Amino acid sequence: MPDTSQVQTQAAPLSEIAHLRDINSRPWPRRLLGYAAISGPGWMQGAITLGASSATSSFYLGWKFGYEMLWVNVLGMAMGVIMFAAIARPALYSKESIYRLMHQKVNKHLAIVWALAAIVTSIFWSTNQFAVAAACLSDIGLATNWFSTSQTAGVKWLFGLVIVVGSILLTWTYGKEKGTGIRFYEAVLKGMIGFMVICFAAVALKTGIAWDRLLAGLLPTSFPSESADQTMVLGALGCAVGINMTFLFPLSLQMRGWGKEHLNLARFDLVGGMLLPFSVISTLIIITCANVLHQMNVPPEGPAEVAQIMSPLFQDTFLPAVTGRVLFDLGIAAMPLSTITILMLISGLALCEILGVPHQSSWFKIGTMLPSVGVLGVAYSAPFWLGPLISSFALILLPIAYLGFLLLYNRTREGTETGLDSRRNLWNLAMLGVLAITIIGASLKVLDSIRQLF
Repeated sequence: MPDTSQVQTQAAPLSEIAHLRDINSRPWPRRLLGYAAISGPGWMQGAITLGASSATSSFYLGWKFGYEMLWVNVLGMAMGVIMFAAIARPALYSKESIYRLMHQKVNKHLAIVWALAAIVTSIFWSTNQFAVAAACLSDIGLATNWFSTSQTAGVKWLFGLVIVVGSILLTWTYGKEKGTGIRFYEAVLKGMIGFMVICFAAVALKTGIAWDRLLAGLLPTSFPSESADQTMVLGALGCAVGINMTFLFPLSLQMRGWGKEHLNLARFDLVGGMLLPFSVISTLIIITCANVLHQMNVPPEGPAEVAQIMSPLFQDTFLPAVTGRVLFDLGIAAMPLSTITILMLISGLALCEILGVPHQSSWFKIGTMLPSVGVLGVAYSAPFWLGPLISSFALILLPIAYLGFLLLYNRTREGTETGLDSRRNLWNLAMLGVLAITIIGASLKVLDSIRQLF
């Protein structure tokens, strides 16, 4: 097998490192602004987690529990930030691929299972992404009379094919020479996340936000007792951080050319690019659904049906009557569109790591096309339960990655800063807590599945 222990990328140029050192010397407010301008990998994590599964699980949480379960998405993402922030150190201090580090310093079988799980979950998750994107885009066409109801099936397939081609072409820009492809890719994803915030904020503010209930809902004071509700909550936790995300983040740091000087930047990127966008957008969706759907006895069948219920929101304004419906559709559609290309990227990178070939090889392109089979999802109606159901099973796999991260963190000793051992102990406590929570969640899902079988 060829040696891919060295990540196939160029180190950050000296000018960029000098700029980063200048940013690090600034007072904290100006330092954070400087970090925001050059961040990137964290936004890729935000883009993948803000997918169709997160949208549909947020619909369900808002419909069934109102504001009560706002804490679920925030907790799931916060756990991911802790793990990713810890693993950033060995990723940035080593020139070896994170997969190769896992292979050499932890366990080769665990590393292979980790990479294969990243590919498999990316393929399975893609089905729901295509289903939701096609459903919402076609609903916009129906709302604006672009085509008739009888043409919906054909239009969905057309959207699906366009999404496949566009996503593949965008994914292939990643990793081009001199980092221009990576920066373009990250810029597109930042723009899509910003677009989501605008759409959902407009709709949520129009429905009205109960700030006291919002603050109360961010505290984890309750957990559902019914099996179906537990699956949806566990699915929401699985949506927040998937095992495929754990594969992408450390690799994206290394492919960006970042080194040990970028550690604080990488951790800021996790908060600013992953935690905050996900928490804000998922909270806005839950609030909107809590305000509009919570009194309904039966939830709408899927995302497009939710958007249709939003139609009256702007009818008392100068805007077109379908504004609420279209805004919600656009915001929801942007979520799987940003996620599909990341799923393709993960599959391509993971396949290259397993085979031991360069990331710029034809195997990368082959790997990126694997999630394209998810286009078959456009034939489905994208029901509420599909995404969270897939994610609840994916939650079972997450402890594999978290355990590997914990072991890897303690088997790499890069860096000799003062106080490293004491900080290492704190990180270990935090990671053990996260691992315990994911194991409990995975165990509940396994026990629930066994009960349903018998």
